[in-house]
Amino acid sequence: MKFIKQNIVIIIAFSLPILLIIGVALSIYIPSLFLSTTYNFVYTVCADGINSNYPYNCNNYIQKRYSVVNNRIVINNIDPILDSDNDTIPDINENYTTRIILHDTEKNESREITFEEAQTLTLNNFEKSPDGVAVTGNWSGGGDFFMFGGSSSTYGYYLTRGEIKKKLNLIYSSDQYYYRDSFQFIGWVLPGRN
Repeated sequence: MKFIKQNIVIIIAFSLPILLIIGVALSIYIPSLFLSTTYNFVYTVCADGINSNYPYNCNNYIQKRYSVVNNRIVINNIDPILDSDNDTIPDINENYTTRIILHDTEKNESREITFEEAQTLTLNNFEKSPDGVAVTGNWSGGGDFFMFGGSSSTYGYYLTRGEIKKKLNLIYSSDQYYYRDSFQFIGWVLPGRN
């Protein structure tokens, strides 16, 4: 006790920055624990292409291939001479393998579904769900606590509302075929969780 009384100023001087760092970290991470939506969503990803195992240019293809019309997913015809990536191979001949995925936001789990299953869903392709949540891609890097933590950066997708975000566990996000631009958000499933 005598040591604490004699060195109270030094103890406070060292404690305040640590408490500030902990306070900032809690103010960032605690709200993300409670971020949720009552709406699931559908997205598509590219699995591979004719030129390599990494579908670098597939995003151009899936943006044109799938859309939502009258609250249903549809497959659009691709112009047979369109070559989005200028590699002299028309997009329809790239042999991209696309997958349609349903993400359960409550469980934070995805599962692949068929096009026929996706057509049975009522979809809203607005950027935000009816309860104000969006799906966004974001870089996460460095350390989480200023000077602490690693130096690597990763790209991931998140549920977001304002500045609050919660990491999504998406299919194909960690395997060899994943490329960050192969994700295409299709729409929110209505009327809520299906």
